[in-house]
Amino acid sequence: MTSETHAPSDRRARLQSELRRRLAAAHRAQTTGAGDAYLRHVNPHLARLLAALDLDKHYVRGTGTELYDAAGTRYLDFAGAYGALPFGHDPGPVWAAIERARATGLPVFVQPSILDAAGDLAARLAAVAPGQLSRVTFVNSGAEATEIAIKIARAATGRLGVLSTHDGFHGKTLGALSATGRLDYQRAFGVPVPHFDRIPFGSATELERALGERPGHYAMFLVEPIQGEGGVRVPYDGYLGDIRRICDRHGVLLAFDEVQTGLGRTGRMFAAEHDGAAPDILTVAKALGGGVLPMGAVLCRPEMATEDFALRHTSTFAGNALGARVGAAVLDELLRDERAVIRSAERAGRLLLDGLRAIAVRHPGVITDVRGRGLLIGVELSGDIGLGGRQGLIGSIADQANLAMVLTSYLLNVQRIRLAPTLFGTRVLRVEPPLTVEAQECETFLAAMESAIATVAAGDTARLVGHLVGRPPESDPPARRPVAASARNPRPRGGDRRFGFIAHPLDLDSLLDFDPALEVFDHGERAALLTRMAQAASVLNPAPFLIGTGRIDSVGDCAYGEIFGLPYTAEGLLRLPGPEAVRLVREAVDLALHRGADIVGLGAYSSIVTANGMALGGYADRITTGNSFTAAASLDAIRRVCEERGVARHDLTAAVLGGGGAIGRTIARALAREVRVLRMVGRAGATDAVSRLREAAVAVCERAAASGEGPLALAARHSGRTGTALVDFLLEHGHLSLDTDPVGAARDAEVVVAATSAPRTLLAAADFARDAVVCDVAQPPNIPADIARARPDLTVFDGGIVELPAGHDFGVRYGLPPGLTYACMAETMVTALSGERELSSLGTDLDDAAISRLATLADRHGFRLARATTWRPDHRTDRKEPR
Repeated sequence: MTSETHAPSDRRARLQSELRRRLAAAHRAQTTGAGDAYLRHVNPHLARLLAALDLDKHYVRGTGTELYDAAGTRYLDFAGAYGALPFGHDPGPVWAAIERARATGLPVFVQPSILDAAGDLAARLAAVAPGQLSRVTFVNSGAEATEIAIKIARAATGRLGVLSTHDGFHGKTLGALSATGRLDYQRAFGVPVPHFDRIPFGSATELERALGERPGHYAMFLVEPIQGEGGVRVPYDGYLGDIRRICDRHGVLLAFDEVQTGLGRTGRMFAAEHDGAAPDILTVAKALGGGVLPMGAVLCRPEMATEDFALRHTSTFAGNALGARVGAAVLDELLRDERAVIRSAERAGRLLLDGLRAIAVRHPGVITDVRGRGLLIGVELSGDIGLGGRQGLIGSIADQANLAMVLTSYLLNVQRIRLAPTLFGTRVLRVEPPLTVEAQECETFLAAMESAIATVAAGDTARLVGHLVGRPPESDPPARRPVAASARNPRPRGGDRRFGFIAHPLDLDSLLDFDPALEVFDHGERAALLTRMAQAASVLNPAPFLIGTGRIDSVGDCAYGEIFGLPYTAEGLLRLPGPEAVRLVREAVDLALHRGADIVGLGAYSSIVTANGMALGGYADRITTGNSFTAAASLDAIRRVCEERGVARHDLTAAVLGGGGAIGRTIARALAREVRVLRMVGRAGATDAVSRLREAAVAVCERAAASGEGPLALAARHSGRTGTALVDFLLEHGHLSLDTDPVGAARDAEVVVAATSAPRTLLAAADFARDAVVCDVAQPPNIPADIARARPDLTVFDGGIVELPAGHDFGVRYGLPPGLTYACMAETMVTALSGERELSSLGTDLDDAAISRLATLADRHGFRLARATTWRPDHRTDRKEPR
């Protein structure tokens, strides 16, 4: 063999070696502090989402179905660039064609002239295409192919109308996106433009109806033989033949989008062959580029390529000689040995379909369907992962249609298998390896899928997302976790009143209330997981998520509720910039309302960061903070405990921490009517703390003067003063103090109420007077968890804890025992049950009449004040059970 024979392959090897060297150097630069050029200059938003799930790999080498990163880790690529890798990475026959083109000195871009290489490829495509599609227009992508198909159809018919299908995907350029059937991807671009309509996929009846209703309007019906991005949806057998006949009857052109299904992907050269149907226009791309360069073509009947089209449409790059030689090499490989590659792909597809369906049989609660043809397969995941009623983040992830993405992350980072969800069918995992995939690689993939699906079925969140927080993969099979007997996942029924409630983990410990499976995570790992969850949010995938659902029945009324979570602790929410925190809560409110809620409660710090709901605006009586009933329930608890302990309220000093806030000032307003001395405490370090306290104190003291009978109230009334003069008078005579020092206020107070927005403890055991009554309304608590052991003389209890109507348990755990709920949620429930949304609590100045009415309604519906406890029971701190 001569040296000339070796030269092209040697040159190719040198080129590939140099390319690999440069890629590895670029990756080293990106990971050693030089910065990530893609992140900075290409698409930082996508880079952020990829990083959130550890999908931001830097691949430096690929061969066949294998990819390698800079560390040498090997991955099996079953995503296959959405069908653009017919022969895998580094396809020898395609590179050889490129080398031959270079060796001959063939010019690549010579428009306008007679393009021999393009003519040769066009003739070969026409020979293998269904029907009489002998005219070919070359393009550079699938989206461009759609644009050309639209132009051909309009020019040939003189009509403008284009009919396509819901959830069909035809590209993201303006015309292609107008034909694409998904509003989420059309927003912000002014599409769909006029004359584009859609009907359900797979329905010949709907096509007949649409064409019959607008005769002479539509130029063409554009459809995928199998919807790819719509979730790998396969129509009924004979569908393509049926729509062919309907289009013929109505004189409408039929266009098949075979950009993803064409060139062997479904076990036939074109998917249309399964039904024996031939279109008037056919688009093809992806595989035509051989996995090396972008390339596409639009085939049509010759009479359709009119002069109007042919002389008005040109392209600098389309049909170039290099692309045409690559396309010819692709056809050579597909046709070689009587289409051996395509027949092999059909066999591999049967192996994968059979294996995946067997996994679905073993885990029917996770996989709802396995469908596809050849090597275009979709695994549809359930959106309702009941997990036997267990509460956990896996169920939340599934409800948001994010389980496919999380499984993609798990498979890539733990099992070293690369997959991708379909674009619109976000519950669907796309299985689309190269046509050359081998049986052993399919078996490896199936074993990895079994492990992943079994992990989900077991509800093992820690195993599923452990790689995202740096935990090493577990080798033992996942163990199913025990199910509480009362756990359930109710769904709305006709006639139900509806409410939503927004919550979030108060701290890293309370994240376990959302998902007990995370108990094996330490605080650092829990914090990392919340960061990942927040980072994964986008305009297409908002951060709020469903935690669970429940139902409450009372006196003939029934309310169905959904609890939504935010991926932030209390401290995390407070650290967010104000507008970002408001936007986050607004997204949660919108999600709840979209799902059918009549009223939405702002739980925990979702109220605080929105200025008690006032910063949200525009929701009128659709939101409530729950602060009214929280204050009312806390006051009832304080009064009851004082009575039980023989504490005379008219002779005591009460300290209210957070006295300037909505709950604090409402409690202070009520106590001021009864007590001798009131100490109102604001937030230390806040520049406006004292001025806010004075403002609150005016309303507190004026209300006390108007209706109170305690020493402070009587002094206020007899003073004959109002406004700031009244406050100054009470300060001077020792009935009132305004301060920012919680310790100083608590030390001589017989009753201490903590109602601040500080996400931490503010007082220690030594800071209280002997035998004090301490009501902690704050969540997270402002009072230490172990105070009952250190100070047994104190009566310490959570404020705002309410018993649900007798015999009821809402069924969603958020840190309270069964049968109890927070008063803010109880207010949301009561408002939903009664339908009296005008009682909603917003702002800081809460209405006494509304508070009284809520208390009456709560009593009518069977809500009762929970018995005071020495501390709220909690499995993490050995707190005592209610007594």
